[in-house]
Amino acid sequence: MTRLFHLAGDTSLAIRTLKLYVQIVGKAYQASKEGIHEDLDSDSDWVQTLVFGIRMICRHAAASSDPESTEDVKYAGTLIEKARSRLSQDKPLLVASLHLAEGVWNSVMALKGMNSSCI
Repeated sequence: MTRLFHLAGDTSLAIRTLKLYVQIVGKAYQASKEGIHEDLDSDSDWVQTLVFGIRMICRHAAASSDPESTEDVKYAGTLIEKARSRLSQDKPLLVASLHLAEGVWNSVMALKGMNSSCI
């Protein structure tokens, strides 16, 4: 849904959907670790979705002057940590895509920091 909303041009709805996805799947993962319920979303799918979300948020924030976009970029930083927690090192393509997303995030954070200090 996140990708569809983003491709349809409603990035703010896509970001809200991503936040909901992270919340629901994160809780399902915690429950599966406790043996309560099986987590049906694979670690690979989780990381791919978070990488897409990180890059989407950063792209949106870089083009926006809205102060809320800075908060979204900070949230993207938490997604990097969440993705790392379930990242398998034996999947080099996923590892590389997360590193790329982190680089994009660092660039946008620097850009946002520079913009807020120039005002």
